[in-house]
Amino acid sequence: MNPAGSPLQGKVRTMQPGVKALLLRLALALAVAVALYFAADQWTMSVWNNEESLVVRVLEAGPESLVPGETQFQMLQRGLKILLLTGDQRGVTADITAVRLAGSGVEPLPGRRYLLVSDTFEDGTVQYSIADAYRIPSLVAFIAAVGLLLIACTGWRGFWALLGLAASIAVLLGVMIPLVAQGWPPVPVALASVLVLSTVTVFCVVRRPRCRSSALLGSLGGAGCGFLLGALMVHVWQLTGLAGEGSALLASTLPGIDMRGILLSAVLVGAIGAVLDVGISVTASLAELVDYDPDIPLGRLWQAGVNVGSEVLGSMINTLILAYLGSSLPMAVLISSAGVNILGLLNDPYIGQEIVQSLAGTTGLLLTVPVTAFVFVTQEAWARRRRERIAAA
Repeated sequence: MNPAGSPLQGKVRTMQPGVKALLLRLALALAVAVALYFAADQWTMSVWNNEESLVVRVLEAGPESLVPGETQFQMLQRGLKILLLTGDQRGVTADITAVRLAGSGVEPLPGRRYLLVSDTFEDGTVQYSIADAYRIPSLVAFIAAVGLLLIACTGWRGFWALLGLAASIAVLLGVMIPLVAQGWPPVPVALASVLVLSTVTVFCVVRRPRCRSSALLGSLGGAGCGFLLGALMVHVWQLTGLAGEGSALLASTLPGIDMRGILLSAVLVGAIGAVLDVGISVTASLAELVDYDPDIPLGRLWQAGVNVGSEVLGSMINTLILAYLGSSLPMAVLISSAGVNILGLLNDPYIGQEIVQSLAGTTGLLLTVPVTAFVFVTQEAWARRRRERIAAA
């Protein structure tokens, strides 16, 4: 048993204020998220002017039954008592019958809010249906909660990481996608967008200014190599980028769009996130070694970078492959349920597109490690030579 005033008890006392401060920050973050939920709800209700749908609260929900007379499609109907929350009749309670196609739509639960749509037929009859759940306030609250919890746990580093994420989303959604939709060539736009968001991310996340160039060049080098491999596979496999309902719908909506370029852009954008993670991790590890031992041999520094990168790759490659396979799981199950064997599944163009993204991303990760380590070691060698010349002068 430790005597009073022992070093262990002193450490426990110094840890207590830090734990209390962390708990206080976490509680404050959750409180702000709750406040944002109600603020987003009030604002959305005040500006909701969507004529195609109304926000309603389901007060009561009756049992569901088959719609009589329907032969081609199985339709279900259910009596609902609702409270209108938007529109000209806001605050009015009504009894309606909502219909939906069997196997689709959401299950209306009493007390929850939903989007109600109506269709008026030529004979004047009106058909109601629940289009979707109303989730805007909770969406805002969950996003805010995760961001604020990150800041509460990591401090300013978490803030700068969120700032880099916001900038990346702004570049992709506010610049890249609109330009491609307007008819700009997808690949050059994607390359420029990836260059901008990578630069912003590195400057926001990497705290040592001298290390930013190695993280950026290493990440861009790995992503570029992965992109070249993806372009080669798309050419050799004769993939058109039209596999999947979304791609076919896009091609029919915008007839002149370059779908193969869209596919290559997806390869590049899908890989850059993981590649940046690896490049920044290797750079940070090497920077810590140099700060601890400024005279560490360059050969040992290179080996340390490769070793650290190998450790990171073990989990990152698994994460990347599973992410791509998970996104294509519904389509893979659909193809398999149609009686296609494993060879037909592998030869399917949709699966081929996912394989292209997986292999290109994996290649980008693999090559990011040596490229980043090489750039860092080269810069460190130049810095040491410069210090030696200054000392000699």
